[in-house]
Amino acid sequence: MPSQNFLTRFSPLLISAVLITTGVALWYTGSFNVETAGYTSIWFIAFIGAALVFAPAASLAAVCVAVTAGDLNPLVVGVVAGSAEALGELTGYAAGRGGKEIFKRNRFYLRFKDFFSRYAGLTLFFGSIIPNPLFDIMGVAAGSILYPVKRFLLIVFIGKTIKFAWIGVSCYWGLNTLT
Repeated sequence: MPSQNFLTRFSPLLISAVLITTGVALWYTGSFNVETAGYTSIWFIAFIGAALVFAPAASLAAVCVAVTAGDLNPLVVGVVAGSAEALGELTGYAAGRGGKEIFKRNRFYLRFKDFFSRYAGLTLFFGSIIPNPLFDIMGVAAGSILYPVKRFLLIVFIGKTIKFAWIGVSCYWGLNTLT
């Protein structure tokens, strides 16, 4: 089934390209403002931050601004940002899936692959809860070992939602306590 293989490989990249283009267009026109657009802006900021592999993101700061200045619900912001980052992480996953032949020649990768294959679910879950720039490597690793994409999305969504919810609640209570 060549057409299904094509869709499996390129649909995450196509979806990411469309959403990144939409986000950049909104930003360029000035419609990309956390305080005016609310949850939509949070979603695009988190998605673009996660989709740009190995690039720093402002999603953590956007969540803090949204719950303090924008008066948005921190738990809803957590779900919105978590869903966006889970989808955005598909770019790293797709890169790992497409480039798995390149990694096979690396001696370090072979040892890492054995460990990651055994504990991929736990590694992805705990890696997505902790704010860290190295999660892109985990997404690439998951794609390279052909970790099921549905399971990848579910685990990453849950972890990222928890991360953004606790960051949102911390910012809300922390900044309100100071003022």
